Amino acid sequence: MNIQEITFGHEISIEDYNNLRGSVDFIRIIPKRAERALSHSLYKIIALDHGKPVGMARVVGDGGYVFFICDVIVHPDYQSQGLGRKIIENVLGWLEDQVEEGETIMVNLMSAMNKEEFYGKLGFHKRPFGN
Repeated sequence: MNIQEITFGHEISIEDYNNLRGSVDFIRIIPKRAERALSHSLYKIIALDHGKPVGMARVVGDGGYVFFICDVIVHPDYQSQGLGRKIIENVLGWLEDQVEEGETIMVNLMSAMNKEEFYGKLGFHKRPFGN
């Protein structure tokens, strides 16, 4: 796999979504729920290798102040090559575009177990911290 050949899109089929989830041992979601989840996302970014989804992330929330990054997935064959970083940087760029100077939003992300260090390198903080 050449990370330079990865392209990005914003749509994913329910079948591909569940296959990607299954590749990292996330539960598969029944089609009705998966369709609702995907269609109600504020933002989706899908990493594609020659049209095949190999990574993704979604943003959900109220669209005003609270945003939650979820379904951060990179297929195991594509992990440890910088793709997860590219996906999160894309999401963070989209979030930055949602606010004007001086505004504040709350961005939440719940890390999968043992992935906290990855997110720490991208500027996320463990909770609880401080006051």
